[in-house]
Amino acid sequence: MLAALLSLITVSLFLVLSQLSPGPDVFFVFRTALARGFRGGAAVSSGINAGFCIQALIVCTAGQWVMQQSWSRWVLLAAACWLLYLAWKIFPRRRSGTDDATLDSRAEEEETTLPRLVWQGFLCNILNPKCGLFIASIALGPQNTYGDTYAWYTPALILSLALSSQLGWMLWSALLQWHPIRGFYLRHTAVIDAAFALFLALFALLLAADAWA
Repeated sequence: MLAALLSLITVSLFLVLSQLSPGPDVFFVFRTALARGFRGGAAVSSGINAGFCIQALIVCTAGQWVMQQSWSRWVLLAAACWLLYLAWKIFPRRRSGTDDATLDSRAEEEETTLPRLVWQGFLCNILNPKCGLFIASIALGPQNTYGDTYAWYTPALILSLALSSQLGWMLWSALLQWHPIRGFYLRHTAVIDAAFALFLALFALLLAADAWA
């Protein structure tokens, strides 16, 4: 039983650290936390985690069956389109008659409510089936090892994935409020936003390529 509990802790810690790896979720959370502060980052994080929980539930119950279906390519294409939309929304735009390159995008962000940020975060995650593959890579092994022995293990695994995901995103969103980091972003907003947008567009193109591979 001790080994089963340690496996839950290991999976949870690995998940929190893996959130720093490049991907649509981390770029969206980090950019929102920098641009909108902790509340904005927390809202996007909550939406992403809601999608993550659904994917974790599917992976731990249905395994990789979903990705073996012929219609999974359309999920990838939908994800690619959504990431392109996020890239377009984040990319700084100049309004005619002003030298402020980010005025339009900042005004649009001010009108974005927290519930809408939650919804955007949810779509960012749930439309990315590769998140499910990542969950499978870290969860199916321990589940196969301990799931048949302990009836509580699978529910505990899903719960630990959900809690560690939410706490991890909240932690990184809070750390991004550190003055040197936030100050650097505010001094170079247009360049950093453009970089985030280009990264999201790159992931969109990779997802589209996978869909037609």
